[in-house]
Amino acid sequence: MNRLFGQSKASAVPKPTLNDTAATLDSRVETLNKQIATIDQELQAYSKLPPARKAGQKARAMALLSKKKMYERQRMTLEGQAGNIGATAFAVSNIETQKQIFTGLKDAKKQLVKGYKDLKPDKVEALMDDLDDQLLDQDEMNDMFSRPIGQDMYTTDADLENELAGLAEQEFGMDSNAMFNDLHAPSVPVQPLDAGNAAASTTKDGVMVDEFGLPKLPASGMRN
Repeated sequence: MNRLFGQSKASAVPKPTLNDTAATLDSRVETLNKQIATIDQELQAYSKLPPARKAGQKARAMALLSKKKMYERQRMTLEGQAGNIGATAFAVSNIETQKQIFTGLKDAKKQLVKGYKDLKPDKVEALMDDLDDQLLDQDEMNDMFSRPIGQDMYTTDADLENELAGLAEQEFGMDSNAMFNDLHAPSVPVQPLDAGNAAASTTKDGVMVDEFGLPKLPASGMRN
């Protein structure tokens, strides 16, 4: 029947993957390890034989040792092949990972471009300026809302000073500027300091002297 109609694609044997090949190589290496371990046991038993029996078993021991070396060479070859398969499988899987990374980064780029479509530097700066203005307006409104109400807010400091001066004039009979006129320094006395000293002496030349015998300055020198 298969010759007439052929085999269906579903029944075709799938191609081995790198992972399948790596598993096969690992299995063959494990088989060689067991064979090498068996030979090692026989060689250890041979080494424990007495000298007389070693002579009769020497040929077999030599054959076992030669087979062990062959198995070791085969194992080294298989391990090298398995290493290459593993490196290749890693590279293939890494390609898939890199494709996923590339796709993710490309999608992220689209989202960034779409997200920053309206976020232009000049628009952001204008927005920040508007926010600053709004905050300043808010501060101004807060000051207005916190201002005392029910009071005369149109009275100036000059009005208060005039009213205070009027109160002083009404209550104390003072001129409105009297309190300011009296705030000057006292004048320097014009009378000589020794004017009341009747015992002041004079020299024979008629010059006034003080109690220490020093000439006194004329009274006009003390005036402002």
